[in-house]
Amino acid sequence: MHCWKAYSVDRKHHFFRRFFISAIISVFVFIISYVTMQAIAAREFNDKFFLVFLCCFIILYPVHKFFHIVPIMSYYKHMKWEIERYFRILPVIDLKVRHPIPKARFGLALILPFIVLNVLFFAALFLYPQFGHYITILLAYHNGISAFDLLYFKTLFFSPKNALVEENNEGYEILVENDPW
Repeated sequence: MHCWKAYSVDRKHHFFRRFFISAIISVFVFIISYVTMQAIAAREFNDKFFLVFLCCFIILYPVHKFFHIVPIMSYYKHMKWEIERYFRILPVIDLKVRHPIPKARFGLALILPFIVLNVLFFAALFLYPQFGHYITILLAYHNGISAFDLLYFKTLFFSPKNALVEENNEGYEILVENDPW
């Protein structure tokens, strides 16, 4: 096996740059989803259940990380967890798998939280339009969290078909079989 491409996450996108880009994406998603929701069904909003919204906001990030783990649960023995703190209060969960993973499974692990949680948020928008302001905030926040997952997925998508992915301290490497010639 040899390395087809090494993708250094921290070197290419430092934490503060990722934070800024994610915040910008969150703002744009909120504006677009809120205006669209108001154009389709302008309703009077209900401010009840603010504590439920706050709890959902707090647990959204761990739930997002959980959906990253579901497709690669069979590699649990090879997982390494770290929690880093930024701005003294913002915990960031860093999960690394120290074993090569097939490209398709790693790609599913990257994209699954985005698909599942966004479908749930859109369904909630239609089922509970009176709480649309809360749901669009959660949707925007989640899309900000998912922004770099989608960027990594795009890089992985254009890699060779039978590649393996191995994570390291700087990011991940896409490994391919040695050419027999």
